[in-house]
Amino acid sequence: MVKTEKSEPIDIRALRQTAMSLIGLYPCTNVSAPTALSITSATFCSILSFTAITGNILVLLAVIIDPNRNLRSPFNFLVANLAAADLIVGCFALPMSVEFYVREALSERPKLLPRDDARRVCSFISTTASLFSLALLTVDRFIAITYPMKYRAKLNSQRTAVISLALWVISIAFPFLYFKVGYLKYQFFFANTAVVATFAVLCLTYIKVFKAFKNQVKHWDTLHTGPEHENHVKMRTIKWEKKVTKTFLVMLTLFISCFLPSLILIYIISFCGSCNCLFTHWARDLNYILIMANSSMNPFVFAWRLKPYRKAFVKILTCRAILRKLRSVSTNISMNSLGPSSWTSSGNVAT
Repeated sequence: MVKTEKSEPIDIRALRQTAMSLIGLYPCTNVSAPTALSITSATFCSILSFTAITGNILVLLAVIIDPNRNLRSPFNFLVANLAAADLIVGCFALPMSVEFYVREALSERPKLLPRDDARRVCSFISTTASLFSLALLTVDRFIAITYPMKYRAKLNSQRTAVISLALWVISIAFPFLYFKVGYLKYQFFFANTAVVATFAVLCLTYIKVFKAFKNQVKHWDTLHTGPEHENHVKMRTIKWEKKVTKTFLVMLTLFISCFLPSLILIYIISFCGSCNCLFTHWARDLNYILIMANSSMNPFVFAWRLKPYRKAFVKILTCRAILRKLRSVSTNISMNSLGPSSWTSSGNVAT
């Protein structure tokens, strides 16, 4: 008589679960998650999807429309890149996760469907792009603080576009390794490469940024030797860069708060053979929600910390910026349709 999972000795079950984890299989595939857990996870994913879509669309519109004419810079283009990655999470990964959790709640042992592979790949693509965007933003802050006079030469719009394109190519290609090694192995590989590497880049770069900040504070007194107007411009620029960098430090704190516990949970899922399946299911869902939650936080950080984004959001939400942009486009189209000859003739009539 074959023993069921409940009748298995604990040590044999632990060895079996550990073996399943190490070969890349989810250790509790044959044990359904609690219905309450699936419904809770679906609810959280629904909320995160709404906030991620709303917030990141606002960020993208703020940079594209630029109603106050002050968001066209390499830093803000990289912010838009991050918002695009996070928007994919809100539009695709999270809604598909809601469908999976609802399906899991309605059936005892839900089977994985092809769309579940699409959900996982979509999550990995968007998360990889988001991580790389955070790393690039950190490097941008390092260059802006360490080499303020050479910043625009080192990181202009063309270079930002090329770097962003390379980022998306890598982010799209990288996760397809999932089909080769399986979900759990790729998740473990992802945690130990993309997440750890990004974490190391963020921390090491910010150590250097704060050292540069200290040096700038020491040299602030030397600014008073020049003309008063020039000193005022320099001081205002330094204060703005400092505010932007502090804003990104808040984003770094949120990143660590979400990804560090998630990293620990990935290790637990991969190696904890003695953990029961109830705990493993909770760890699986909490790990996923923490990673997805990071994608809905960044827009609110910009609205809270940076006045240009706050002003842009207000104008977009009141539709003033969009109407002005539409009028501008309409005027340009009408001018182009008239042609040079019409301009000449109308000029003759006016004279």
